[in-house]
Formats: sequence, C-alpha cells, structure tokens
Amino acid sequence: MKALRWYARQDVRYVDVPEPSPGPGMLKIKTKYAGICGTDLKEYAFGPVLIPPGKAPITMGHEFSGTVAEAGKGVRGFKVGDRVSGVGYYYCGDCYACKMGRYNLCVNQGFTGLMCDGCMAEYFVLPVYACYPLPDSVTDEQGALVEPLAVGLHAVAQANVKPGDTVAILGDGTIGLCGLLAAKAAGASEVYMVAKHQGRGALAQKLGATDVIYTADGDTVKKLQSLTGGIGTDASIECVGRPETPQLAVELTRRGGITVITGIFEQKSAFDFSAITFTEKTVVGSSIYVDEGKAAIQLMAEKRLDPSPLVSSIVPLKDAAKKGFEALINDKEANVKVLLKIGDDS
Repeated sequence: MKALRWYARQDVRYVDVPEPSPGPGMLKIKTKYAGICGTDLKEYAFGPVLIPPGKAPITMGHEFSGTVAEAGKGVRGFKVGDRVSGVGYYYCGDCYACKMGRYNLCVNQGFTGLMCDGCMAEYFVLPVYACYPLPDSVTDEQGALVEPLAVGLHAVAQANVKPGDTVAILGDGTIGLCGLLAAKAAGASEVYMVAKHQGRGALAQKLGATDVIYTADGDTVKKLQSLTGGIGTDASIECVGRPETPQLAVELTRRGGITVITGIFEQKSAFDFSAITFTEKTVVGSSIYVDEGKAAIQLMAEKRLDPSPLVSSIVPLKDAAKKGFEALINDKEANVKVLLKIGDDS
C-alpha cells in the first residue's frame, strides 16, 4: 500500500509499505481523508519536535475519516464497512492519571503519526477506544476534522467557558479557529480572534468572531480592552506556541479570569509572574482531549458546529509535500486546513 513517510526535516516521501494488521483491541481503518495538522507541519518544517529519536521513517498523520476494514480480537461495537473518525492518543489505562479518567495525561502515552505509524496511508491501525462511528449527518470531510475540534473543545472546557462569557482566541490556525467554533458552541457571547493573517481573520469573522484584532495593527491588549470596556475577556486561549504568546494571552484576560495554554512550544518562554500575582488570574494547560472527539461528532450531527469552511483544499496523498505542506507554509493567507485524499486514485 502507499503511505506518506517522514524521514527527516523537509523530507517526506510517498512510498510503498506493508499493509498493517490489527492486534487485539485494535481497528484497521481504510483511510478516506487525512488532515495535515499543525503538529505535522512543525515536524515537516522543524522536526523532529515530538517524533522520538530513532523512529524515522514513520507514517505521518492523526486526523482522519474512513471505514473499518478489519477488527482485531476482542473488538466490539464496530463492523467492517462502518464509517468512522477518531483521535490520536494511546494510553495505558493503568497509571494514576488514567485511573482518574484523565487519559490525555497518561504517563505512558503514545500518539498516532508521531510514536507509531499514522493515517496518511491507505490503511492504518489504532485502538478501538480512539475511534468513533460517524452518523450519516456528518460528512467524511467533516469527520476528518474531529481531532482538531476535540482539541478546541477541550481547551474551551479548561477555560470553563459558560453561556454569556467573553473569550479571546490567540492564533488563527486550525486549532485557534476550532477554539472559536467551540467557544461559540459553549454559548460565549463574544469571541475575539487575535490573528496574524488577513485571510484567516476574514474566515474567523465568517465563523462568528465578534471582532478580529490583527497583530500588525499595534498594541493588541489595548485594542481588546477598547472592545471590552477596558476589562479584557473572561477567558483567553493561546493557540500559537511562540515564546511571547503566553504573556500576551494572560494580558488579554480580565482580572480573575482564566488563560488556557494549548500551543506546542519549540522554545522556552520567559514570563512576568506579576501579571498573575496581583490580578489573581488562573493559567492552565490544555493537553489534547479526553472524550471531546465524541462530543465534536455530536455537535456536528446536531448542526451546532460546522468546521467545513476550514478546509482550504483537498489534494491527492501523492501531492502532499508540494500542494499540502509547502502550501501551508508558504501561503498562510489562503490555506488553513488541507485534506489529503487517500485511495486507489490518490
């Protein structure tokens, strides 16, 4: 079968690999679409970031939709041909975090497409607990966005967003835009997007952003305060992962508010803790998701959330390097989410 394999920084190859078989508790999925995630993009441009030493070559990808091709021993609730989507984590079920139900914090955690072969292939395998059925009311294209939606939903839950709250989203990538959708679904009355790119800012407005603040236009904090009566927002969600963005996210938040850090950082960040000492702001991390993948599908099925506008293009798997990764790096104005079409004609 064909797969997209990461060999080194800026070196991904469309190659033949053996078809996998599902072990106990695993599903073998025939992939329809695979999304290029911001994490995949960082591995392509700067990696290895999260790919462990010695893992290359490895098949990339953890955002997908497809159908069940085979079920491993002990699997219940799925049959061959079922339409599915899912998430990327592996967890042990035995550590203290897992026993608390916080599987996203598992001390033995693995991740599809980083620690083991992922979904940018004609077939891949994953644990049954990481897979969810897709109802007829959710398209295959929407299904491929379940994983980033789950990240956004978890971040909004970490921010304790309630109906009527105000939220600032820092970052105009897929996760930031999914955070916008998640905040709106949670009932936020105002959601402000802090964006770098005009094209993505315009998309944020189409998705329901109250206003967009462009970082090139001057003092971002003052601009947000002018829009919120000098207060700031009840919550802010950092979705960038740059050394300077945690400080900015905290400063966007009102006194006593919550800042959520969900970006993945390649460099350490300096932070002025007086920004939280005298304002009693809360800063909390957000690590992927727990059960939010299932919630994302339900919200889409109920037409309360539609991520379809995030899809900029759909390209064949064989063209992933040039029309996918390079397009996302070189033209962020026009591209947000590229889906890779996988199959006999890809």
